[in-house]
Parts: sequence; structure tokens; C-alpha cells
Amino acid sequence: MRMLALIIGLAAMGAEAQEQTMGVLKDGDISVSVTWDVNPSGVVGLYRVTNAGAAQVYVFDRLYRTAVTGFRSVDPDYAWHWLEPDGVMRVAKFVPQVPAGMKVESPEVAYARVLAAGAVLEGRVLLSGRLDQDLPYAVAPALPAVASVKALVFSVGYAEVDPQIEANAIKAGDEVVLSLPFDWLITHQRIASAEAFAAAVPMQR
Repeated sequence: MRMLALIIGLAAMGAEAQEQTMGVLKDGDISVSVTWDVNPSGVVGLYRVTNAGAAQVYVFDRLYRTAVTGFRSVDPDYAWHWLEPDGVMRVAKFVPQVPAGMKVESPEVAYARVLAAGAVLEGRVLLSGRLDQDLPYAVAPALPAVASVKALVFSVGYAEVDPQIEANAIKAGDEVVLSLPFDWLITHQRIASAEAFAAAVPMQR
């Protein structure tokens, strides 16, 4: 959990700013649940993000992969993942903070989908049958690989929709995702996490 807090960076400050700016989204309005299927050939997580509140929200669950040419392609099944204490594998889709001391020309973002008030958004994550660690900005893992993890925890970033912030639509396969300004994203993002799922999954060593 500590690693997640470090990577998110300003999430707590962003939540406070969001309450002051709009105030429609309340704590507990957004929840996430996951059904995991663990097999030697791979790990599949089917997640549901539920909006029980009155605010429309962005869900930052569309990450992209960057080719050597610099071209970005959205991969709806991709999620960052890393080992945390007590054998927990964190699987996460969110907008990461730029690591302290690192200079980047283009910050890593997660594209958004819109989740209406009272609605549910579904998605999927795919991991290899032998887990590795993949963090934003190629940050080195805080913990070395273990023989097998003990649990999986899925987290996803979200924020209340602000109509004053421009969202650019991007065609990604069969769907349209939204690109938002990084400065706004990193200061308004909140994180929802599912309950831990006990599972012994081997890691690459």
C-alpha cells in the first residue's frame, strides 16, 4: 500500500481540491469488485466499477503501450502490477505521479471512460501465469520477486467530471476514450480498491 501511495503522490490533496471545487462526489460513492480466474496459462481479472452516487465520474482504466517509434496504442487489458509487503500483488490502473527527480517530456497518463451516476463500468486485466512486476516510468520494484504471491488487490483511479476541463476524444479500437490534462488528472484523482483475493500465484525470478 505504501508503494501505491508513493506512486499516486497527490491523490489525497486532489480529493480535497475536488470536494472544494464541485462537492457532488462523496466518499464511498465509487466501489470496485473483481472476479479473478487464476490458471497456469494466465491470470484474468474481470472488474466492475459501481457508481452509487449522483456525480458523473471519469474512470482512468485505459492504459497504453508505447512503441519504439513513440506511437501509443491503448491496451484495455493492461495494468501496472507490483509486489507489496505480505505477498500482495497490487494490480492497478490509474494516473501515476512523475517520480521525484525525474524529468519527462510527456508524463504517463491513463485515458478515461465516463461512468454515469448510478451506473456500472466493466473491464478486464490480463496477467501472465508467472507474475512479473511492471511499474510506471520503469521504476524499479521496491521488493524482489518471491516464489509466489499470496493475494491479488486491484485498484483503479477516478475523478468527478468537471465540465470546465477539456476532454479530447480518442478512437481506440472499438471504443472512444478521453484524454485529459495531466495537471488536472494528478490533482483530482481518487483511488478505489477491491478486497484482497487470496491466491497463490508464482512469480518470475
